[in-house]
Amino acid sequence: MNDHSIATYYILDLDRTLFDTEKSTQVMRGVVALHDTELAAALEQRFEESTLLGESFSMRDFIAENVDEEAMQKIETLYLAAALNQDILNPGARELISYIRTQGDGEMGILTYGSPLGQAMKIKAVTELESIPFLITSETFKGAQIASWHQEDGYYHLPAELGGFLAKHIVFVDDKPFSFKGLPIDCTGYLVKSLYDAGIGKIPLNVATATDLHEVITAEKHRLTMQVV
Repeated sequence: MNDHSIATYYILDLDRTLFDTEKSTQVMRGVVALHDTELAAALEQRFEESTLLGESFSMRDFIAENVDEEAMQKIETLYLAAALNQDILNPGARELISYIRTQGDGEMGILTYGSPLGQAMKIKAVTELESIPFLITSETFKGAQIASWHQEDGYYHLPAELGGFLAKHIVFVDDKPFSFKGLPIDCTGYLVKSLYDAGIGKIPLNVATATDLHEVITAEKHRLTMQVV
């Protein structure tokens, strides 16, 4: 456990929050089409179906089920090369990362749900994300997972994968309403609007909605200003 205490730790979701998942899938579709056009079409159809249903989908796992290991490794290598030559971050993601890094008493990490190999591949596809610690979770209610990190000393003890910091405050940014279930009231949440807005229902009082990550930055600047006043 890192005994370095900080004021704020930013928990950032990957898919559809930092990461342009749709664009990434199209890049992968183009790579797979060089190997098998029918598989490429099936990949796109499965992605669209999972998006409509609000389900998690690992394009890497889907492809790996249909090709041998050697072909999968070749496809992944080509995908990473293609992705690194494009901008697969969502609007405001790069600015949010930069903003957090300018905070003298703040750190950040990525908390993402999904396939370990698939999510790790996406993170490797973006230069700006490779240096950010990440934790791939099987917990859909991330708010409850964050709550489990709160200890009697008043700090949130971040797991080793996220740097092991002791954080006084957590800011959690995600695009899925259910991700905030169980989020402690002393945390700050930002729900970034996406395709998952349908039937959004009631979200916790400590979770604000934002159209994009630029609005998250603006809201954070305001929140921190109010703390100083």
